[in-house]
Amino acid sequence: MEIGFKIHRIKSCFSTNDLAKELAEKKTVEQGEVVVCDEQTKGRGTQGRKWYSVPDKGFYFSVILFPLRSDLSLLPLTASLAIREAVFRNLNILIHLKWPNDLVYKGIKLGGILCESSFSGLKLNYSIIGIGINVKHKEDDFPDELKRNAVSLEMICKRNIDKGKFLSDLFVHLEKWYQIFLRNEDDKILNEYMDACTYHLGDSLKAVARGKPVSGLFQGLDKQGRIILDINGQEEQFLSGEIRITEKSGD
Repeated sequence: MEIGFKIHRIKSCFSTNDLAKELAEKKTVEQGEVVVCDEQTKGRGTQGRKWYSVPDKGFYFSVILFPLRSDLSLLPLTASLAIREAVFRNLNILIHLKWPNDLVYKGIKLGGILCESSFSGLKLNYSIIGIGINVKHKEDDFPDELKRNAVSLEMICKRNIDKGKFLSDLFVHLEKWYQIFLRNEDDKILNEYMDACTYHLGDSLKAVARGKPVSGLFQGLDKQGRIILDINGQEEQFLSGEIRITEKSGD
């Protein structure tokens, strides 16, 4: 089934990812079903960060998938590319992707992606793609600590966005890129992501990696989507959960 063929609409919930996982655990859903809510009261991002979900203003949804490939490392990048394409096609807005999970516009956060999966040993049970995008927010809708670092699609394009129509088109692009992922077109995903990435080869990055502060030069992504840093002349790879980029030269 294609992504978005069935939608579970909820007024308010803790987290659409949590609801999607409950449905997947019960084995009562098919691939491509989506949980959409108007408000998340305990939305979360990567590494346990809070995701602020203003009621009725954004897209807060989770896609339930049962991929036939168990290597899911490129799935968050794939979803990011789908959203970037949909935003450009619909609104003529070119957003960029901040590794590993952020959607940004001119360096300011527009949205994020949280992928969570369940395994029984090496067997994949399911995967959930959680997506949050600021759509109809105005500056005053954000808490004070986020006002300088968050933006919405309507703040950028300065016109009304039909959320229903746009969400339907998002599902089309997610399905397209998910099929690319299933066909193991990893080089296409990685090349497209590098073109859209906020980091450029040779950028100097500061980070906290495996609990320690590090500085290095960005060398791209490997086949598993891990970030590669040249640290004192030695290349090291990090999974998204192992590193947090804190500063880029020129930021």
